Amino acid sequence: MKNFFKGLTVFTLSLLIFPAVPWLIGAVSTEEAVPVAADIEIKKETAEPDIPEYKIDEVNVYDPVTEREITLTAREYVASALAAQLSQDNPRELLKAQAVLMYTYILKRRADEIKSPTPDLHGCDVSTDYKKYPRLILGEKETVDISAYREIADEVAGEYLSYGGEPITVAYCRAAGLSTESALTVLGEDVPYLKAVDSFETDEYITTVSYTSDEVFARLTTTSDGYVLLGDPDGWIGISEAEPDGYVRKATLDGRFILSGSELANLLNLPSAKFTFRYSGASDRFTFTVSGCGSLVGMSQRGAAAMAAEGMDYREILGHFFVGTGLEECGY
Repeated sequence: MKNFFKGLTVFTLSLLIFPAVPWLIGAVSTEEAVPVAADIEIKKETAEPDIPEYKIDEVNVYDPVTEREITLTAREYVASALAAQLSQDNPRELLKAQAVLMYTYILKRRADEIKSPTPDLHGCDVSTDYKKYPRLILGEKETVDISAYREIADEVAGEYLSYGGEPITVAYCRAAGLSTESALTVLGEDVPYLKAVDSFETDEYITTVSYTSDEVFARLTTTSDGYVLLGDPDGWIGISEAEPDGYVRKATLDGRFILSGSELANLLNLPSAKFTFRYSGASDRFTFTVSGCGSLVGMSQRGAAAMAAEGMDYREILGHFFVGTGLEECGY
């Protein structure tokens, strides 16, 4: 599960750093999010084994620029993370669902740091490096008023999703393209509560991305792997394995290199790994048609907004996207 968490963190964040979604969900930020951890207190029970109680009062954030630690209350962390994710104009139940996910994230993040500290965090839970951790709205230079987000945080104070008695690994995306993907499909590891489910999106979120062959060549050959592309551009990219819904499991480059669909999506800055493409020799352009935005795993924010519009509350939203989980409460 630890390897899964690390993979999901990198994958979801990298995919959500792309293009801002021209929709209420993307009005504030284009980052995506991932899981958390907690101060683990031990309850002493007579004749019973020690039972960990998940709760966190303060969150320590490391700023690698100033090399200083910023301490936030749990409430302030949730509000700051929520403000960086969603516009206030989104449905309230979506905002509440996202707030629960951000608290769940920081609970699991703390627990994971206790078990295996990350040297670059210098004893903190997360950092301000939004390429690795969810972005936060912090400081006087920020133009977003987070007071309304504090109210949302208060409404779901201390609520988190659990599975098997522990905070879950959180995953979410901007849009899933009509259905989410399972952790097994995306990362090759089965996580019981991260299954493919109907995203509840009323229409498929489609993005078109176009590159010349020179642009594709530059993006693929200047990576750390340095893929060398030879011959006719028409043979540079191939899809060798895909799900029925279009999610690309494996792709080939120049018929010689094999990589995952998510790796190719990252290299080409595509919104997700659910895509098709065509190459036109006449215009010398690759055109990618992409469904969804982000990792496609976990909660679709766009789908959650549609569920809220139909009258479903945050509990129903979270229960739908995270199969078999329970909503726990420990307070801030």
